[in-house]
Amino acid sequence: MRPKFIATLSFRGFEISPHDIQLLVGLVPASMLVSRGDSSKPGRTPFRRSVASWSIEFEDSARLGEMIPALIEYIGGEDHLLTIRDKIAPEFFEIDVSMWIKNSAEQEGGSIGAETIAMLARLGASLSFGFYDREIA
Repeated sequence: MRPKFIATLSFRGFEISPHDIQLLVGLVPASMLVSRGDSSKPGRTPFRRSVASWSIEFEDSARLGEMIPALIEYIGGEDHLLTIRDKIAPEFFEIDVSMWIKNSAEQEGGSIGAETIAMLARLGASLSFGFYDREIA
C-alpha cells in the first residue's frame, strides 16, 4: 500500500544538467533527475522538459499545513531555494502534494496558512494536489 501523503518539489524545464541542480541543492539527494529527451524508466515516454525533484513521505498523522514548510526546510529553506531558482531559471517551479485519501472513510479537510501561501508566492512556485484511491496501486 502507498504512503498516505507525499510532498514533492520540482524544477522543470532548465538548461543545465539535472545532476548540477542536485549539486546546487547539496543537502539531500533528489528523488528524480531526468534530462529532456530521456525517460525516468526504460520503455517510458521521454520527458519534454528536464526535471529535478525532491520528495518527502509523511506519516498518516501529518497535517496538510505542515507538509509544504517541512518540504521547503528539508531542501534547505526558502532563501536557498530562491538562490537555486534564480541560477537555473526553470520554466516551472512547483510543489505537489499527493494524498491517498480518495474514497477513504478517514478523508478530511485541511488548510494552508497565509504565511505558507506568501512563501510560495515569494518562491514563484505553483501548488498542485493529487487525490488518489489508497487501495489502487
